[in-house]
Amino acid sequence: MMTNNKKAVSLLEIMIGVLLLALILVPSLNVVISQTQTVTATRDHSQAAFLADKILETARSFPFKMLDSDRYESNAEEYKKTFEYKLWNDPNFNKFEINNITYNISTEKDYTSIDAISVKGGSSDEVPNLYAFKCRIMYKGKDGRDHHLDVHTILSQR
Repeated sequence: MMTNNKKAVSLLEIMIGVLLLALILVPSLNVVISQTQTVTATRDHSQAAFLADKILETARSFPFKMLDSDRYESNAEEYKKTFEYKLWNDPNFNKFEINNITYNISTEKDYTSIDAISVKGGSSDEVPNLYAFKCRIMYKGKDGRDHHLDVHTILSQR
């Protein structure tokens, strides 16, 4: 005598369950992966912004007259002590590694410079009251793409 067990699950029912599970999980995993990539890119860019702040604080820690290298082109000793010279030439000032990402300060004058702002009535020998500072922080993100952050500010004498 054969008994019919109604509590058993057929192979067809299992296959339908797996298919429904896959239809729900695959889009959900794509959303999770996409959000993880977004968070990673945001973290990398936030680190670049943190680095920009560090560079600005370093510039502010220099004596004001030692920010711009143009004033000292005829005096090599003083020229090499300026913030602008160090920013272009010293790896301690223009290359940083954070979370296995290397952040570089561009050494091209189009992207990184400190320029005196002329004030009416001032002589060319005087230290200016303001400097326009700009730099570009470049890095390759975890996404494998090249990124950059441009920083522009005015530095004033305290």
